[in-house]
Amino acid sequence: MYRAAICEDEAVFRAGQEEICRGIFRKLNIEYHISLFESSAIFWDAFSRGERYDLLLLDIVMDGTDGMALARNIREHDASAAIIFITSNPAHVWQGYDVGALHYLMKPLDGGVLERLIAADYDRRFQSNVLIARSGAQTVQIPAADIVCLETSGKRVVVTLEDRTVDCSGKLSELLAGLPKEQFVRCHIAYAVNVRKIQELTRTDAVVAGGKRIPVSRACSKDVQKAFLRKMRKG
Repeated sequence: MYRAAICEDEAVFRAGQEEICRGIFRKLNIEYHISLFESSAIFWDAFSRGERYDLLLLDIVMDGTDGMALARNIREHDASAAIIFITSNPAHVWQGYDVGALHYLMKPLDGGVLERLIAADYDRRFQSNVLIARSGAQTVQIPAADIVCLETSGKRVVVTLEDRTVDCSGKLSELLAGLPKEQFVRCHIAYAVNVRKIQELTRTDAVVAGGKRIPVSRACSKDVQKAFLRKMRKG
C-alpha cells in the first residue's frame, strides 16, 4: 500500500490536495491510504509514534514549525520518504535541496505534474525491476531496463534484449504483469514494447535502437502514444 500524508494548515487547500491525490491514485490503480494533518505538531506526534509515509506533501508556510523545519526533522529519521513542498512563494524553492526534496509545487496544485511525480515514485518503490521467468529448465532473471520488446511465438514469449533473445514459457500477459506498467505497454496482440527504448513512433510501428520496427496495432495505438508522450515529457 502506498501511504501519503498531507500537512497543510488551511482547510480549503488541504481538502483540495486530498481530492487531487485520490483522483490520481484511482487513475493509476494504486492501493493507497492518505493521512491529513492540519499542523506540523500533529504530524510530528504521529511520526514520533512510528507512523511512516511514502509520500509527504508539506506546506512550507504554516503556523508554528514550518514545512521546511519539519522536513529537516523528518530527514534525521527517514531518508526514503518522497517530500514534495507546496508553496505560494517561489522564493522558498531553493531551500528544498537541503532536505532532498523530490519537487516543489505552487498553489494551487497542478494535478498533471503531481501525477507524473507520484507515478515515478510508486514505480521506483513497488514495481519490479527484474523479469523472473522460466526458460527451458531454468529460471532466469532479466533486468527490465535491458528488455527491448516481448513477442508471442506459439506457446512461448520471445524476450528481445539489445544483444540477444531469450525464449520464455508462459503468456505475454503473464510476463507483462511482472514488469513495470509505466515502462512496458502492449502495442499489438502479439507484442509489448519497452517505452524507454522507442526512438520513433509512426502510425504502424515503434522504431527502437538499430532500426528494429515493432508493430503497433490500431487498437493499441492510443495507449502507446500516451506512454511515449509521458516518456518524452520525463526526458
